[in-house]
Amino acid sequence: MSDLLKGISVLVVEDDLDTCELIQAVLRQTGANVVVANTVDAAIKQQQRSPAHVLVSDIRLGGSDGFALIAAIRQHDKQYRGFTPAIALTAYSSPGDNERARSAGFNAYILKPFEPADLVNAIFDLAKRPAEPAA
Repeated sequence: MSDLLKGISVLVVEDDLDTCELIQAVLRQTGANVVVANTVDAAIKQQQRSPAHVLVSDIRLGGSDGFALIAAIRQHDKQYRGFTPAIALTAYSSPGDNERARSAGFNAYILKPFEPADLVNAIFDLAKRPAEPAA
């Protein structure tokens, strides 16, 4: 794969080891700097310590979920006048799930199993988009 994501940092929040390894491999092949968190708490701490250009998160995460994570990220963005583009990468495909994810603060919604090119292109598009002010 090309260096399409060279210089872009991506925080991947995923508690399934196999899925996490797949995402890391795909993104590293495109030049992304990938940091992984397996829990919501770890992701929040990582984002506060060193904000990623783009967040990719599963919705169902062990003791919490991606909705709690995106709420915390959006609060952090608001407090520090930043904006973190976020992708929900999930197996949830019930009617309304896409809208619920977007209403919660995710900018994109990708279903598992996913096409690697779809994820890479979504990250590229969000990373290159002008920053949006936190609401």
